[in-house]
Amino acid sequence: MNSFSQYKESYQEGKTLPQDFYTDESIFTDEMKAIYFKQWLMVDHVTRIKNPGDYFVFEAEKESIIIIRGRDNEVRAFYNVCTHRGSRICLDEEGSKKLLVCPYHAWSFSSEGELKAARHMPDDFNKSENGLRECHLKIFEGLIFINLSMESPMDFDEFILPLKEILNFHNTGKSKIAARKKYPTKANFKLVLENFQECYHCGPAHSELSAIHEKDWVFTMGAGLGTAPQKDTDEYLEKIRPWVEECRKKGIPSDTYLETEEGLKQGLNRYFDRTPIGNGHLSQTKDGKPASKLMGKFKDFDGGLSQVSFNPFGCCYFTNDFGVMFIFKPNAILESEVELIWLVNEDAIEDKDYKADDITFIWDITTQEDTTIIENNQKGVLSHSFVPGVLSENESAVTYFYDWYFTNMQLP
Repeated sequence: MNSFSQYKESYQEGKTLPQDFYTDESIFTDEMKAIYFKQWLMVDHVTRIKNPGDYFVFEAEKESIIIIRGRDNEVRAFYNVCTHRGSRICLDEEGSKKLLVCPYHAWSFSSEGELKAARHMPDDFNKSENGLRECHLKIFEGLIFINLSMESPMDFDEFILPLKEILNFHNTGKSKIAARKKYPTKANFKLVLENFQECYHCGPAHSELSAIHEKDWVFTMGAGLGTAPQKDTDEYLEKIRPWVEECRKKGIPSDTYLETEEGLKQGLNRYFDRTPIGNGHLSQTKDGKPASKLMGKFKDFDGGLSQVSFNPFGCCYFTNDFGVMFIFKPNAILESEVELIWLVNEDAIEDKDYKADDITFIWDITTQEDTTIIENNQKGVLSHSFVPGVLSENESAVTYFYDWYFTNMQLP
């Protein structure tokens, strides 16, 4: 019996995971192979690499991926591993290069991954067989996704299908990056993800976020549909029904998507909902006022918020005037990183149409608060006194996350 099977037997539904799930190195290694490396991971927005030769490096766990725009204007992803003796090639987080030159023995590669120069090699050495190893990459509406599987990944078109309509409406392909911030977090990635699966903590921990939204939204929809008692959820949905109907009349996608039973069996976990921010607020800003020009296909401000989740490692929140990409990265068993990327209309001009501080305020301060919460949680979980606690009625999505996690860990 391996460590995972042994520890799973000690898990009790309705409680948090046993301590070993957050501390056992062998489990972490298995999680990366069974879950993280098999997901389509949202990693950035295509406007980060506008010109041929522009690149950035995405790093998570032990992997480092070069995402680069080629001379043919195509975007590709390569493992940041020299095919000579394995050295990292790109040591900077981002930049622009005509050639990717390994700093060890100066093997050089084109932006299309071809080996261009390798000194003093045997006569039978074939450069065409020693190009960079490609990583699976897809781009949809400007959002860059990679898949770290060494085999054929799940079909991307099938994966993105339920979320295409809302992404098309917000038109992320005609947006640009307005700001970016990273939040290193000294905690196991599951504690990071669990925190984002519930809003039980939002009232006491996130005063700014809670002040922007109506109280009943925070309770029933802050972590998505089905995370609060059914009675309270039904009352809230009935309350906003006229607003939802108005959105439908305007052609704005507003039907909630919950992962299908078949999708869950395949290890998928996609989600979408659209609700009003509430309190008469038109955007997720400190004062609830618009922060930029309209984004996507909106003709006016309706004060709506779209929550779009691709899987627990990546999601987007969209108001009428900006979007926030959330990227959750596991780096080591007790080291994670949360990266936020804010998007605005591609025609918006900074300091004229928007100010970065205005659009970043709510989620920057909320994520800083989350970092503190999660790190404190991790410290407590490491105590020899820790035992799994009972989850509240407002944390049902944590159990849902555990079910998804266990399904993925046991898939072939």
